[in-house]
Amino acid sequence: MPVSQTQHTQHSPGAQAFDVRRLSPHIGGEVTGLDLAQPLAPETFAALRKAWLEHQVLVFRDQKLSDDDQVRFARYFGTPIGSRSMQQANPHVMLISNIRENGQVIGQLPDGELQFHADSVFLEKPLMGAILHSVEVPASGGNTMFASTYAAYDALSREDKRRLSGLTAVNAFDYATQVRTGRFDTSKGPHRTHPVIRTHPETGRKGIFVNRLMTQHIVGLPLAESDALLPRLWELCERPAHIYEHVWRVGDVLMWDNRCTQHARTDFPEGERRLLRRVGIEGDKPY
Repeated sequence: MPVSQTQHTQHSPGAQAFDVRRLSPHIGGEVTGLDLAQPLAPETFAALRKAWLEHQVLVFRDQKLSDDDQVRFARYFGTPIGSRSMQQANPHVMLISNIRENGQVIGQLPDGELQFHADSVFLEKPLMGAILHSVEVPASGGNTMFASTYAAYDALSREDKRRLSGLTAVNAFDYATQVRTGRFDTSKGPHRTHPVIRTHPETGRKGIFVNRLMTQHIVGLPLAESDALLPRLWELCERPAHIYEHVWRVGDVLMWDNRCTQHARTDFPEGERRLLRRVGIEGDKPY
């Protein structure tokens, strides 16, 4: 389907109609015609979920959502999950911000760029997805790039697909040791073993499920072999042709399927304020 093509979604009387414009060849769709602060009719939600599964990332511009509106929207898709390490006024909301009050950062992931990753893969049940709403954005930078792990898997050779089938990898949460030594220390934070190739539980499609930020090693392979293989898989996921880069505007709502995407953040000027609200959606155990 050409990138510029728009899909027109029809509904029964009483439901809201919306359009979806494809944003890149492999990933991303912009939805128009919906006010997410309003409840969705069942037929509308069913069509919206179908669009989400197809496009993997959905973008909604010019939205005005309260915390409660955002949480309510997340509940259509599953159980909302907020911050695991910082207390917010609404327990289902995680602030992503570099804003400091009384010398303390009010949110998480405050400054600089972030490498490609899928959220919470160091847990037994990584997030199904997440919904991010922009409140303040810098004049430039702080873009979020989304990579389709479906497209990355499809680009593998038949031999690589056979070789990777059944392999698992350790994913860890230990950024400090990784930055200092290039290795993780799994004794210092949560870690879980997940398939290298994940099957999406709703679409049945396969995607690469290792990432540059959190994957430590492939189980059962000699370290040198694992160290040579993982960067090949990361680079395949991060191919420009497999990526949609989102330039934020205030009022954007963006939701991604964490089961078949990875995302990263570009750097932005120090001292420029950035504030986004994230609501995660509880996931299941990858297979």
